[in-house]
Amino acid sequence: MYTHEMNSARKRYWSRLSAVGLTLMLAMATSACEDLLQVELPTKVAAENLENPSVAQVLVNSAIGEFECAFSQYVAASGQLTDELRHSSGWLVMTEWDHRKIGQDRDVRECNTNFGYGVFTPMQKARVSAESSRTRLEGWDDADVSERTEKIATVAAYGAFSRAILGEAFCDMTIDVGPIMPKTEMMQNAEAALGEAMSLAQSAGRPDLAEAARVRRAAVRLHLGDNSGAMSDASAVPDGFRFDANYSSADFYRYNRIYQHNIVDGFLSPEFNDESLQPTLDGDNLTFGGVVDPRVASTPSGIGQDGSPLRHIHKYPSWTSPIAIANAAEAKLIIAEIELGQTAVDIINEFHAAVGLPAYEPANVNDSEEIMKQVMEERTRELFLEGRRLPDFLRHDLPFASGTHPYDGNTYGTTTCIQIPRRERDSNPNIT
Repeated sequence: MYTHEMNSARKRYWSRLSAVGLTLMLAMATSACEDLLQVELPTKVAAENLENPSVAQVLVNSAIGEFECAFSQYVAASGQLTDELRHSSGWLVMTEWDHRKIGQDRDVRECNTNFGYGVFTPMQKARVSAESSRTRLEGWDDADVSERTEKIATVAAYGAFSRAILGEAFCDMTIDVGPIMPKTEMMQNAEAALGEAMSLAQSAGRPDLAEAARVRRAAVRLHLGDNSGAMSDASAVPDGFRFDANYSSADFYRYNRIYQHNIVDGFLSPEFNDESLQPTLDGDNLTFGGVVDPRVASTPSGIGQDGSPLRHIHKYPSWTSPIAIANAAEAKLIIAEIELGQTAVDIINEFHAAVGLPAYEPANVNDSEEIMKQVMEERTRELFLEGRRLPDFLRHDLPFASGTHPYDGNTYGTTTCIQIPRRERDSNPNIT
């Protein structure tokens, strides 16, 4: 049983996760209290109506919306930590991600702000939104909620997506005011959640959700060193599969954040490491065999808000541009990474042919080190700004930018994996 002190901590926890907007749901079923969360999207629901099965679809839509907003913000934030984006903004709360100075006092921002990025709070809200909705849906009857099984499968999948990101991106994690979970334990937790989501989606007749969970589980298994399990999942993903987070121009909360901050605000610009693994200033287009790679293409567009060179990214040309949560391309790259050799070369050349690049012809197809280097380069380009670069950096121990920033002269910090915010640690009685 929870003590009164632990109950009070839970109340403070859920209170911190509250956002302006609509009342969404009760806290997790395991909690001894029932505090309300709030989100926007798409219709207001009074607190007293949350027990009414008629709001079931709104709960599902809200859970999806919470994740999509958190995901867009995570892509922008993690892109700056790695070598996908650099800041072109004068706002300190934004430049700190690029400077790798996101400590325990910084990752606290909500999803519905144009200034700065948070990952922990928005992604935890997305997880709680989905999982609490699932608890509520499971408490109702099929007679009261149409397509209830499909709705349960949907929120289970989005909750699992959130757990996977919390495992991949953070140094360690806590769930529902619980004790610290080391990274490996959180990844195992996400693997189980994704497997359950797959089963629920298959039973509900939602192959798209099942395949999305399968791709994400393949990536988690690869991170855990389970090459056999990762290969099994990745090999089963159908060609051409893609499952997106969708965005809208109706409200800032629903914007594609990369488009907003790159093209509209001039806060972000593409950045790629040069041969010395140091970030370049102008983010010139990457090429292969002298041909510009359209997967990561951008156009010079004057200067950013801080006066640095700005390039407009082609991949996300509007507020409504979708961002892939899972796709067959990543599944194939997982296979390439595990198999290497001719299998990897064939996969790489399939990607090159699709975008008009010259074929990759290694000097020695059995040179595992060289092939792996090219596979990672293909991941950089094929999965550009899809939230996959930070997990790649962490699982392969790739070098983060260090020394002095090439434009603003600031010294880089030490952030690699993201830390749990200090206020979360301080208010959680199960964290010492």
